[in-house]
Amino acid sequence: MTRQIDLYFDFSSPYSYLSVARANHLLDGLPIRLNLRPIVLGSIFKRLGWESSPFLAQARKLDYMWLDVARQARRHGLPFHKPSHFPVNSVLAARVATCAPDEPWLADFCVAAFQAYFVHDENLSEPNVIGRLLLELGLDSREILDRATSAHNKSDLRQVTEQADALGVFGAPTFVVNQHLFWGDDRFEAAVDACIQDSAELPPK
Repeated sequence: MTRQIDLYFDFSSPYSYLSVARANHLLDGLPIRLNLRPIVLGSIFKRLGWESSPFLAQARKLDYMWLDVARQARRHGLPFHKPSHFPVNSVLAARVATCAPDEPWLADFCVAAFQAYFVHDENLSEPNVIGRLLLELGLDSREILDRATSAHNKSDLRQVTEQADALGVFGAPTFVVNQHLFWGDDRFEAAVDACIQDSAELPPK
């Protein structure tokens, strides 16, 4: 029996990078389908009364985050370099991922986009950056970018973000198992355990 985890993430989130980049290794051999759900976390932040990432409100917390992400990246064997600007406008990358929910290249694109920002310090808002990533995956970048920037797909991304908001998502990454939320990369394993369990064993929401 195949079970599923919905992973809501934002391409500006360093902890989302860790989760998406290690997902294949963590889930290897398990009967779990991981649904990658890109969102625009900034839209949710604004609904919660925040103008930007809460990490920016406390310099100490922000400094700790970068140290922690670097530490966790080393632990998982992932490359990482602190970007020069944070957060970055990553809506275009999210639109590309939104238009390809069932494409076999989706996970590879997501990892490539995350590494473009969190390893190579590239600006994900630039179409030439996203287009190059698609080309490097052997894809038709023009066709995909046209599809990603269509009015229909923009609406789809808004709907996924609104769905996340309705579920109570307040940060990224958030894993959803049978409508139960697990927030943060350090809760990925807990989400996997909950997914494998009988849903009846989960505590009340």
